[in-house]
Amino acid sequence: MANPRNEASVAELRELLGDVKTFFLVDYQGLSAEQIGALRRKLRDAGGRLLVAKNTLVNVVLKEQGVTGLEDQLKGPTALVLVGDDPVTPAKAVTDFSKDHPNDLPVAKGGLLQGAVIGSDALSKIAKLPARDQLLSELVGVLQAPLQQLVGVLDAAPRNLVSVMTNYSEKLKEEEHGV
Repeated sequence: MANPRNEASVAELRELLGDVKTFFLVDYQGLSAEQIGALRRKLRDAGGRLLVAKNTLVNVVLKEQGVTGLEDQLKGPTALVLVGDDPVTPAKAVTDFSKDHPNDLPVAKGGLLQGAVIGSDALSKIAKLPARDQLLSELVGVLQAPLQQLVGVLDAAPRNLVSVMTNYSEKLKEEEHGV
C-alpha cells in the first residue's frame, strides 16, 4: 500500500509540473535553512519557485508526462527551480545567488528547457542571455526599422513631387511677372 503522504506529494507535483515546459535542477546540499529561504525569496522575485521533493516522486511524475533523460540528474539532494515564461531571470537569480555563496551553491545539475533535456552547463549559459522583455523589444526594433525606411521612401516621392510643382509654379509666376 502506498504511503498517503507520498500520494499527496505526487498529486501536488502533477499539478505543479503539469504544464511546465522549463525547470532547472540544482543541488542545494550545504545550504542552511536560512539560505534556502533567501534563495526562495530571490527566485520568487525573479518569477520562479524553488521546490524540494523526493527524487523518486519527481521521476514518477516526469515519466507520467513522457519526460525521460533526467534520471541521472535526479540523484542526491535535488531541488527544482520552476520558471514561468521567462527562464532567463530565474536562471540569473540562481547563478547570482551561487556566486555570492562561498561554496558556489546551489550547483546546477541540468533540467528541462522548452521540453528538451539540458545539461548542467546550460543554466549559466541561459543566465547570460538578455531577459525576455529585452529580447522582445529588440525584435520589435528590428522589425520596425524596415517599415520606417519604407514609410520614408513612400513619403519622399509625394514630397518631391510637391517640391517640383511648387518650383515650377514659382517659375511660371516669375515668367509671368517678368514678361
